[in-house]
Amino acid sequence: MALFIRNVSSYKQDSLWSWFICVCYTICVILTVGLTFSLGVLFPVLMDSFHEDRERTAWTTSIIISVMCFTSLTSGGLLNRFGIRTSTILGCLLCSSALAMGSFVPTIVTLFIAFSLPFGLGLGLIYITFPVVATRYFIKRRSIALGFLMAGQGIGTMILSPTLQALVDACDWRNTFRGFAGLLAIASLTGWLLHKGISPPNEPTEVAPKGLQLHFGLLRNPVLLILILTRCSYVLCRLTPYVHLIKYANDVGIPADKSATLLMFIGVFATLGRLGGGFLCNLKLFQARILLQASLLIMGTSVMLLSLAKTYGTLIAFAIVFSASDGMMIVTFLVECMNSVEDSKQASAVGFSMISAGVVALGAPPLTGVCFIADKSGNYIAAFLFAGGAGIVASLVPFLLVRVNQGIEGNIVDDIEEVEGLRECGDVDGRNLQLLQRSGDDDVQHARNSSIILGT
Repeated sequence: MALFIRNVSSYKQDSLWSWFICVCYTICVILTVGLTFSLGVLFPVLMDSFHEDRERTAWTTSIIISVMCFTSLTSGGLLNRFGIRTSTILGCLLCSSALAMGSFVPTIVTLFIAFSLPFGLGLGLIYITFPVVATRYFIKRRSIALGFLMAGQGIGTMILSPTLQALVDACDWRNTFRGFAGLLAIASLTGWLLHKGISPPNEPTEVAPKGLQLHFGLLRNPVLLILILTRCSYVLCRLTPYVHLIKYANDVGIPADKSATLLMFIGVFATLGRLGGGFLCNLKLFQARILLQASLLIMGTSVMLLSLAKTYGTLIAFAIVFSASDGMMIVTFLVECMNSVEDSKQASAVGFSMISAGVVALGAPPLTGVCFIADKSGNYIAAFLFAGGAGIVASLVPFLLVRVNQGIEGNIVDDIEEVEGLRECGDVDGRNLQLLQRSGDDDVQHARNSSIILGT
């Protein structure tokens, strides 16, 4: 067994084994992230089972997302310390245990404690790991692999939404939880196929750092801070349809079996959006920042117009537009986030962005107007306008990167001109000037490759 594990950890990047690993990890994403975004199917079921209103029931999903986000920095530190194999196994087992415990709870509050909290912890480990899997196993096709891994959420939503509805109808939600607990326990075995160390395969093994490497210095990175602000703005808009679309469809008279298929449409087109986003980011013709802003604008507009959808056909149209833009948005955001820092700090960068999102997710949708407004007004009109407006605001935030870009290029030019002046005075030789110019060119090119610089 030890020999097998050692051998599967030694394959080259961008190889067939890399794609096999990508497929295996996508299964874990489907059963964790995909399941999380399919829980909207259970929203009316849990309301009836525990005799609760929208606001309290919505905490079930919101706590999962918030815990995932708030613990993401710690999850990144664990990944930096123990590697992607340990993080994956532990994450799957935590999610499995959460589902098993949640199936026995008598009240909604105990469901929060027994299910939402531990599931969020496990989900955080899985979510923080899969972008790093793309980095460890791919170089040339890294963006495509990232899009494929992220498509696991869409595939999971597409498959698990109707599956959950069918299972709940056949054997109630408690037995459904127990079945998925068993599946996730089996899925944890795929973690043994992953590379054991903290360095990429076929590279010299790095010594694991002592303690958790959290990299708080990243908070001085202006590009990362702008991306964090962007994420804070779009979280409310993104989460609202996943949680409330099924209930809204029921309110306008769509039968439960048909409304559950809306999440299937979301899954299909979210998958296409993620795959398309990864492919486009891999082409030099497109800038990830432009794709990010366009997808945020479309997503926000679609949520604002959701209250106008009153028929099954118009709800399908919304699901297609929203999910495709959502898929494109999340991939391009991660590409921008990971490219803004060096490889060894990518997990921490994603962690910081997720913590900021958790602050918003904790109150969205139950507190930040959505359920509160819906419960008080008796409909979702004002709630959808509020959430969609947040998405449109998020599409404008990345314009701040233009100012940052100008500062980066300006500082490099100023440094070179200063050294040229020193050379004229005889204080620096030509070789040092050449080295500085080459370094400046590399910095600018690296920024442009990361879709940070808006060059001509």
